[in-house]
Amino acid sequence: MRTFYTALLVTLTICAISILPVRADLSPADQVRDTIDNALAHPYMARGFHGVYVRSMDTGRVIYDHNGDHLLTPASCMKVLVTSAALDLLGPDYKMTTSLYATANPGQNGVLNGDLVLVGQGDSTLRTEHLQQMVAKLKQMGIRSIKGNIVGDDTWFDGAPLGTGCCYDDEPYYYSAQVSGLNLNENFVNVYIHPGAKVGAPAVVEVNPITCYMTIKNDCITGAIGSANTADSTRLHGKNVIYATGSIPLNTKGDANLEQISVDDPTIFVCTTFKELLQKNGIKVMGQPVRGTKPKQAILLATHDSPPLSEVVHILNKPSNNFMAECLLKTVGKATGKGTFDAGIEAETLWLQKIGADMREINIADASGLSRRNSISPRNLVTVLTYMYHTKNYDTLANSFPIAGVDSHLKNRMLNTPAVNNVKAKTGYVSRVCSLSGYVKTLAGENLAVSIVQNNHMCSLDEANVIQDIIFVALSKITTRTDAGIDAQKN
Repeated sequence: MRTFYTALLVTLTICAISILPVRADLSPADQVRDTIDNALAHPYMARGFHGVYVRSMDTGRVIYDHNGDHLLTPASCMKVLVTSAALDLLGPDYKMTTSLYATANPGQNGVLNGDLVLVGQGDSTLRTEHLQQMVAKLKQMGIRSIKGNIVGDDTWFDGAPLGTGCCYDDEPYYYSAQVSGLNLNENFVNVYIHPGAKVGAPAVVEVNPITCYMTIKNDCITGAIGSANTADSTRLHGKNVIYATGSIPLNTKGDANLEQISVDDPTIFVCTTFKELLQKNGIKVMGQPVRGTKPKQAILLATHDSPPLSEVVHILNKPSNNFMAECLLKTVGKATGKGTFDAGIEAETLWLQKIGADMREINIADASGLSRRNSISPRNLVTVLTYMYHTKNYDTLANSFPIAGVDSHLKNRMLNTPAVNNVKAKTGYVSRVCSLSGYVKTLAGENLAVSIVQNNHMCSLDEANVIQDIIFVALSKITTRTDAGIDAQKN
């Protein structure tokens, strides 16, 4: 239904804007500029503030500029900065390794009279199955019992779990998951709420993966068939307690009440999960999950490498993964010596200065764009896109963005237009902020970098998206090139 509504909304809005007068004596590119002017004057954008900046990658000419040098809140378009800087500074082949050590040699009787130590390098892609592979290797070595603890060495990063400006009410949820040198399953669990056996019975609350690390406080009940579904779950602040509330109708089916809840203290979460996997596979563990550091004489038992950075940015940008972006920011900082948010921001700032960005028009609070303390001008976003276009990492970056009419957040947008497959752009959403920054190829075969940032609009997200779609579609339809005499224009 939403797809139908959005498609209808796009059609009606395009029709409304298309009837506005556009001078017939103008060149195709000038007509496009008039179309963008009309789109920005639409009632959807009334009382809001927005910036649009468009530059040719082939000639360097500015095709359109409306508030291009103004500081705006970009939401997830901030991810363009960290993924671009990481590709350029670390290289597309960069990997993060998670290692398993023992503090003693396993005895011939299969008993390890020491600790197992998991050492992380901030890998944001580590999954349960990767830990299971380490468990399988221990079994192959004949280890049947661990006398010591499961130690988590997360010192690759500092202990700050969240970036600057994170909101208290975001913390329990996956999109604000904590960052650690040791991470697992993006540091969240899936919480499902199902109806109980009869009306008035407690609802059934399930956690996946199953772990003793999370406990459940269940105040959710089963409601009558047809009653309102008010079931909800969150995590109590500073605790690993999932709190379920509300009422779920008796006839509720499927995963309608799925919530993805972040964990507190990811390092201990990883160690707890590893201990549970060991015991599930018949390896006894006498000790407890604890935080610590790897002794110098520890014995390496197993390693797991992350995918290369070229793949990481793909699985980061397509769904717009906040957690992975924040891990990457600390990784960029670690390359200069410190695995901290501040070091990452400093390294990113120096890189931006190197590529010619105007630092008077940038304030970096985090990597994901979740913080409202971030601000950047559309012109600076295009500066980053322009620099990356002329590097070997262009295809990696561009293909990591959602593609119009093909996938992710742009799958159902700009359909049946020349923009399909020709627009590759990063989306950004927080309340009253909507942004889209990336690349578009015109019918003339010219490549453009575009940034649209909309702030404080009172329209719906769908309506804000419509304005973006009109602009990108109009640009995709340009039939002449800037090197054929199209002059830049500033509005």
